[in-house]
Amino acid sequence: MRRFGNLFPSVITLLLALSAFSPAMAQQGQYHLKYLPFSLATLKNGDALATYSPVSSVDGLTLQLRDDDGVVYTFTLDSETVYCQGDNRVANWTYLRTLKKKNTVTVLTKGYEDTKALVVWDKPPSITTTSGPLVFTLPPMCK
Repeated sequence: MRRFGNLFPSVITLLLALSAFSPAMAQQGQYHLKYLPFSLATLKNGDALATYSPVSSVDGLTLQLRDDDGVVYTFTLDSETVYCQGDNRVANWTYLRTLKKKNTVTVLTKGYEDTKALVVWDKPPSITTTSGPLVFTLPPMCK
């Protein structure tokens, strides 16, 4: 036990340093949803996949998100895709070009196999774990 006496302050310092950086790091990942808090004409059964990460590239046909591990998620954009800029629904994808490189966006699709973007938010999801299971919440649906 005595050998590790000097290790404890170093571990505490390291944890504090890492926690200071976490808010600045971009959220990234995927989450399977069984229930959506809104209805969407292009999604019948409510079963969906949310992918969230910074934008790698975007044009009128595709949106690519990248994670820190180098994985790139490619989504198809079309006339049925809903674009949420803040709380407002916008006509197209061009606002995504103005986002900073570390800003996390959220893309909703029907699942892992279907890469058509149903909704694109310029915000990350809310993820909390307050004394229990993980709570994943999509950004609010735009109007």
